[in-house]
Amino acid sequence: MADMKAKKKGQENSRWQRFIHADGVSVFFAMIVVAILFEIILQVMRGGGGGLIFLTPANLASILRQQLYVGIIAFGMTLVMITGEIDLSVGYQLTMLCSICALFMIKTNNAFVGIVGTIGIGILCGFVNGWLVSYLRLNSFITTLGMSSVYSALALMVSAGTVLVIPNDCSPAFQWFGTAKFGPISILIVWFIIVAVVLGFILSRTVYGQQMYIIGSNPIAAKFSGIHYKRNKLIAYMIVGACCGLAAVVMMANVKSSNPQSSSGTEMEVILCVVLGGCAVTGGKGSVWGTIIGVLFYGVLNTGFTMMNLTEYMRWIIMGLIMVLVLSMDVLQERGVKLWKKKA
Repeated sequence: MADMKAKKKGQENSRWQRFIHADGVSVFFAMIVVAILFEIILQVMRGGGGGLIFLTPANLASILRQQLYVGIIAFGMTLVMITGEIDLSVGYQLTMLCSICALFMIKTNNAFVGIVGTIGIGILCGFVNGWLVSYLRLNSFITTLGMSSVYSALALMVSAGTVLVIPNDCSPAFQWFGTAKFGPISILIVWFIIVAVVLGFILSRTVYGQQMYIIGSNPIAAKFSGIHYKRNKLIAYMIVGACCGLAAVVMMANVKSSNPQSSSGTEMEVILCVVLGGCAVTGGKGSVWGTIIGVLFYGVLNTGFTMMNLTEYMRWIIMGLIMVLVLSMDVLQERGVKLWKKKA
């Protein structure tokens, strides 16, 4: 009997150890703590009384809705960063694809052209980035940073430097793509879940997904083991391009206007979400589940700072410091530095 109890206790401890070491779990607990801190701070600022401020169902639902566009792109970025690469052009890709989607709908008012055309061009952008990085072996940081300028210029050319507004009486099918509801659930959340499930399955249940981790953790071994590492990286960039296209279509179906001159900081939001979710900047580590937690955590931070009336400059300073801290911890762990002492 004692042996059975000890065995059962050992199994429970093993499950607990696996749980606490899973991607994103520490960030999940940190997100809960931060959300409670925001509630306490806002209560103090208001003087107490009157019920919850931050932890209301309406506010939490708003956080999720605000992060849907960034989250969809972050799922694609997860695949790229697992291979040890990065894509700094996703922000201006999104700006350009929004202009293209708006132009398609203004000129044709055809939902098929607007949706498929925009996503297709997104895939083409990913192909260009991936080909430059994978087959020409250019540095992904410099290459995608340079392509950001290209996509920004193309956005201005497509729109002639003006704000493009999609008519309110545009194709009902196009509007459905971004505004439909299934009871209380918005289709935006449905797209978020679909992309998460599909890419999560690819990473965890397919040969391609497992090869991505090998490429990121040991590129030399991947090369000599027969893995098509160039093609796999190219596909990852095409996937993030498709995610940018989908995000652009969903955004245009909701806001119906595109400003090509708006400065884009989406790429930093996307990277911060992926890094917060436990994806290693050196590659070989990360998951879609962790990215979901990172997206929600970023939403909690951004909404909390806004409700505290912090200026945009202060928010970006804090977000930048958080990114530097997370990246520093990741690099130190990769170098074998112990950040805390484990219990014996």
